[in-house]
Amino acid sequence: MTHFRPTLVVLCLAACGSSLPAQDAGLPPNDGTLTVVPFAAPPGADVNDAVLVTVTGEGAATSGIAFPPGSSNDPYFLDGWSLSFEHVIVTVGSVTLSANPDLNANDQSQTGAAVAQALGPWAIDLAKGGPIPSKQLNGTSVALTRLERQNLVAGRPDFDPVSKYALGFDLIVPAGQVQNVNLDQPGLSALATMNTKGFTVWYEGTATWAGAASTPACRQTEPGYDFGRFPRVVHFTLGFKAPVTFLNCVNPELSPDNSRGVQVQAGAQTTAQLTFHLDHPFWEALEEDAPLRFDALAARDSVAADAGVALAELTQHELSGLDVFAIADAQGTGIPWRTCGPLLSPERNAGIVSLDPKNVPIDPAGGTTGLADVLDAMTYNLSSFGHLNNDGLCFPQKHYPTPR
Repeated sequence: MTHFRPTLVVLCLAACGSSLPAQDAGLPPNDGTLTVVPFAAPPGADVNDAVLVTVTGEGAATSGIAFPPGSSNDPYFLDGWSLSFEHVIVTVGSVTLSANPDLNANDQSQTGAAVAQALGPWAIDLAKGGPIPSKQLNGTSVALTRLERQNLVAGRPDFDPVSKYALGFDLIVPAGQVQNVNLDQPGLSALATMNTKGFTVWYEGTATWAGAASTPACRQTEPGYDFGRFPRVVHFTLGFKAPVTFLNCVNPELSPDNSRGVQVQAGAQTTAQLTFHLDHPFWEALEEDAPLRFDALAARDSVAADAGVALAELTQHELSGLDVFAIADAQGTGIPWRTCGPLLSPERNAGIVSLDPKNVPIDPAGGTTGLADVLDAMTYNLSSFGHLNNDGLCFPQKHYPTPR
């Protein structure tokens, strides 16, 4: 997960795909069927000159996002919430290596022809983790597949250690025969719901108000507002409809910085880690590495007076139709900005909570004309959450109606 630092210069989502080409419908159609089959795990022994593909949700998937943060580099919710995940389910459809990741320096989506591919689909619960330490020791990973040769090229030649190969992978609705990598019975039930509802990503977890431990104390832009009306604990179940192909990922392990692609090592195995950043839907803006906030979601279950409920349930239905510019609590009152933890410079000292769309259009009609509501905005941010080797940005080719 990319770490948030208050002084960080943020990158516009144009770098993550807000200027994509025309709408693409390139993923296989979902005929509504779902058959879960056993996972065909790649053999454990290393294979020289091959690419082992692993997948992780990093430490956030297995350990959550704590408040207060464990260190100054750890991501945290500025409004004092601590999150843990029970299930984070994704379905990866395929992994592809293509020639010439540097085909067009100005258009990351362009590559040469595909030279190797492994077909899933694979259903993975990122919250379950796996037996492999993730890169930079950030959580744990699962081995998904191994690409040993250029299986789309005549003669199936070996990979060339002098060349780089563009890496891409699909995020799809679970359908047809899907391999169960590590889902338990509740996870399988969620996978069936994803199939029937058209979800590509399933978040299930618990947010707990932990701001009482803030040092210094939490600050709010309207001192008279009573945050005590909010629930203390929110159990959330959020399904996202965001089929996307992550194309031609940047690889932080190559030099110079921002180099694209994967390069095999002669006489050794190369690991390509598909990395999902689970913080994306909780950004306060449509902007890479925006601060994390949860108050707008917890407010959907506020009470009119007295102490908030001990436990509330939140689903995506409560976020549908919620105006990104006028986020209010359940009683219709705008929510002040609340900031907990270290003093920031600058820090909000006025106004009420809203999502900052940056250069992304907002339109109640939704679809390609603009984001309709808070759920649309969260989905938009989620659609760029696939990365390579921790923080390598991929080009998200979106296969659903959304502004570019």
